[in-house]
Amino acid sequence: MKRSSLRTTRSKFAPSTWGALTIMFAGTAMLGTALIPTPVSAASSPTTIKVTQNKSWGPTLSLKNGDTLYRLSTDSKNKSVCTGACAKVWPPVLLAKGQTSAVGVGVSGLGSIARVGGAKQVTLDGIPLYRFVGDTKAGQVSGNITDTWGKWFSINPKSPHAAPTKKSGGSPPTTTTTTSGVAY
Repeated sequence: MKRSSLRTTRSKFAPSTWGALTIMFAGTAMLGTALIPTPVSAASSPTTIKVTQNKSWGPTLSLKNGDTLYRLSTDSKNKSVCTGACAKVWPPVLLAKGQTSAVGVGVSGLGSIARVGGAKQVTLDGIPLYRFVGDTKAGQVSGNITDTWGKWFSINPKSPHAAPTKKSGGSPPTTTTTTSGVAY
């Protein structure tokens, strides 16, 4: 190949021009990145347990967002047996990252236990607390049932170890499932 043909295949820009273009494109890329919203890890709000008044069940423990809290009859004091598929249907109430104890609004006796993996589950007088995926709105109490894992009860803070009774009388409805409990 002749020298003259090599010159024609080279860039038309001088080396100093390449440096300037590189800086310009890098600056534009950084500016574009700065303008794109990036997810910011929001600080977890502390887990707060409060007493709510349910029309059918009376005083009931709930999270501050209104999610009803439940207990499992087969749990023992300071020990949760709800793991795996059970914990997907009945998510344990956990302390927020960095939180050392739950905040109680009108509730005393809150504590926590360590779950497998290190998460801290909130307890009331040693009773592990859970939510129910079948409750789809604040204040709903549809988890007073019997399923594969045992009997589940919403919690009246005045008598947390007892099964709740409807204000209109009678015992809580009992639904028995014969599946793994996942099909609620």
